[in-house]
Amino acid sequence: MSVSRAVCILAAAASLGACTLNPMTRALPIVPAPGGGTPPAPATAGMDGAEAACTNAGRERGLDVLGVVSTRDVTGATGAPERDVMLRVARDGTQLDVRCNYQPESGLARIMLI
Repeated sequence: MSVSRAVCILAAAASLGACTLNPMTRALPIVPAPGGGTPPAPATAGMDGAEAACTNAGRERGLDVLGVVSTRDVTGATGAPERDVMLRVARDGTQLDVRCNYQPESGLARIMLI
């Protein structure tokens, strides 16, 4: 018997010897890594009025609010959940998107850029 054939037989025996017929163990739960940044704020029931409050805030600033482009849950500077609402508005014949920040705890809606 050649050396290479003996090595192959020993490798196969070692591989098969390492196998067991035990069932696979349960997967461990996935835990996020520490320091991954601030997670997004969870949606709350107080967020329901965000679009209406931002639409009203835009109209109070003299904007013709054409509609809501998007909404996004964010975490405020104090860690409280807030919602950013992007509005499509018209002003002096020009259409543009503006951001409105809604704070559900106070009900305050602020137009961020005009």
